[in-house]
Amino acid sequence: MKNKLKYIFFFFGACAFAQESDSTEVAYKKRVLESTEIDFLASYYKQDGIHSAVSGGRGMENLTDITPTVVVAMPLSDDEVLTIDVGVSAYTSASSGNINPFDSNTPSPWQASSGASASDQLTSLVGSYSHSSDDRNTVWNAHLSGSVEYDYFSIGFGGGLTKLFNDKNTELTVSTNVYLDTWKPIYPKELQDFADYGLGGGIFNYFTITSTASDPYNPSNFKFHDNKNRNSYSLSLAFSQVLGKKVQFSLFADVLQQQGLLSTPYQRVYFADKADYFINEFPISRRYRKIT
Repeated sequence: MKNKLKYIFFFFGACAFAQESDSTEVAYKKRVLESTEIDFLASYYKQDGIHSAVSGGRGMENLTDITPTVVVAMPLSDDEVLTIDVGVSAYTSASSGNINPFDSNTPSPWQASSGASASDQLTSLVGSYSHSSDDRNTVWNAHLSGSVEYDYFSIGFGGGLTKLFNDKNTELTVSTNVYLDTWKPIYPKELQDFADYGLGGGIFNYFTITSTASDPYNPSNFKFHDNKNRNSYSLSLAFSQVLGKKVQFSLFADVLQQQGLLSTPYQRVYFADKADYFINEFPISRRYRKIT
């Protein structure tokens, strides 16, 4: 009788243990990002040349750009990630500095200028948020960005949706972005001073003028820009398919619309029907000569 009772208690105990194990079992879900990640990036760019557009095709094109960037990705939960991207692009440019070459005693296209556009720093900040579904087959994201420099300000926002199919071998993404920009045009010094003083003041009074023109320099038809906005809207589609262990096929399509002041006309153009007009060594207008 005692042995029978032992077997009965053992049977019920095993059943209870099995029921308890089944009731507390929880499926494991891997986090999209296990811990905070910090990336430090940097780029360096340098160029040289003697055909500067700002000087009408003649002059220094020296430019140096250094861009340090910090990217921080932080998990907010198993499914959410917040990313902060901060960067600074600092450049020096003898070419764009010659928008105002008259900041020395001998203005020349071959001499570096220290004008307002000779150096600048672009500071940018981008914050983005992404959320993944439990099966990791759906990801949506949104971002907000801003950047500023001496003559430019930009704010942007957008978002996207990604769907994964066929055991993540097929990927389809749709995204949209909007950028609202405002910039401050930096006009050539000779146009600014002519608008303010005419031929009797500013650089026209400070420097020596030589000309073969029968008529005096007179850009009276020049008009300053009224609209200083540049807005961009884009819609992007991307399709990707894994074809094998070493082959993947991708297809991208973009639709882009821009409105406002789309060009940055920091250049001087000389025409064959205009006579030479120099302020010291810097040409304001000149007959076209082939540059070799």
